Amino acid sequence: MRERVKAVAALLAASVILAGCSGTSGLNTEELTTATGSTTISVPASSAATPSSPAAFPSSAMTISSSAATVTESSASADLPALEAADRAAIAAQWDKLWQIYAALPHTPVDERQALAAQVAVDPALTSLLSDANTLNSKGWDTYGQFTSRLSWLQPVDGKETAAIADCQDASQAGSYEISTGNKMTVGIPRNPLQASYQRGQDGVWRVEQVFYLKDEPC
Repeated sequence: MRERVKAVAALLAASVILAGCSGTSGLNTEELTTATGSTTISVPASSAATPSSPAAFPSSAMTISSSAATVTESSASADLPALEAADRAAIAAQWDKLWQIYAALPHTPVDERQALAAQVAVDPALTSLLSDANTLNSKGWDTYGQFTSRLSWLQPVDGKETAAIADCQDASQAGSYEISTGNKMTVGIPRNPLQASYQRGQDGVWRVEQVFYLKDEPC
């Protein structure tokens, strides 16, 4: 059965691992200020057989939304103020790191997982990350593959302590595999519509709080 790459509950309330979502959502987005607006993330790959199920990582408590959240309209600009550009770069880096850590948690010692996940997430996303890793362990599975993110901005950060992003994530080269056999069990989809909310901590680090999978919003 086809399942969407799903990430952590409020966290990866969407799927596995970003160009702005488009289509019927009516989102007003700004492309990340890079040539392609995309980032490729690699995680350990196995020499697994042909995928037996076109899904990706299992998800514990995923938040699903049937419609896009209301966003603030803002026009794209290559000349962002220095503070805005710095905040966006920091959030984008943390988003990429989030998926790297998500993929690494299942094969990270249990007593080290909390500290690792806390680098990129706060509750409820933090709890969901740990739960997903436990779910993979219980199945005898691990992660493989490469994720490409197409990141866009739902609204300017504007110096606030919270932020919202959108991602049309390509997880078609990533998923889970059975450790004992090396067989691929799931594989993600090429266009996975996600939205996420971020908080800036007292230490100045941006961490994801929730991730939403936009069930009825193609990107």
